[in-house]
Amino acid sequence: MDTESHRKELLRKLSRNLMVSVPVMTVVAMAGMSAVSENGLGLIPSAEAAQGEAEGEAKGEAEGEAKGEAEGEAEGEGEAEGEGEAEGEAEGTSEAMKEAVRRPAGYEPYDGDAESLAKKGEALFSDTSLSANGLSCAMCHTGGNLYKDTFANEYPHFVAMGKSDFGMDKVHLDEMVQICMVAPMAAEPLDWDSEELAALTEYMRIEQDTFQKR
Repeated sequence: MDTESHRKELLRKLSRNLMVSVPVMTVVAMAGMSAVSENGLGLIPSAEAAQGEAEGEAKGEAEGEAKGEAEGEAEGEGEAEGEGEAEGEAEGTSEAMKEAVRRPAGYEPYDGDAESLAKKGEALFSDTSLSANGLSCAMCHTGGNLYKDTFANEYPHFVAMGKSDFGMDKVHLDEMVQICMVAPMAAEPLDWDSEELAALTEYMRIEQDTFQKR
């Protein structure tokens, strides 16, 4: 075989060897990576870092959502409880108001001329400025309307509203005026030593007398 032919034969064998060697090397490299993973050595550093970052973000989002939901539920329960307490106070009569409509210890009513007091009381009977809701005594009781039958009884006597809303077994006439100030008219009680309370009480005596004669 001449020199040129020998060179071509060598090149052909070299080319064939390369075609076999490259795939084999690739298979060996892949097998090595698989073995590394199976032996618990993990992925390459960049892949392992990316996976850890993704897991951390997912865990943080889950914990954040759970915490947000829990805080939202707690806030909702707190609001519901606060609303329930406010409604309970609005529906009932406070202990302070129950006490405020009772004659205080050592009570002495305003001392004035009965006729003058009655005249002033008649004016106050129609005065809406006494209330906090625009009502006046006359709006409910004009012409003797809406008085219970017990209104004919001498005071002190049992009054259903006095018992149910204020826990009072019997009420005096001036206490009844105070109860009406607090309950239907949604206002503060009048001062116990005031001319206004004495005037309304005196006028109510006239209303009671008229009711008894009906």
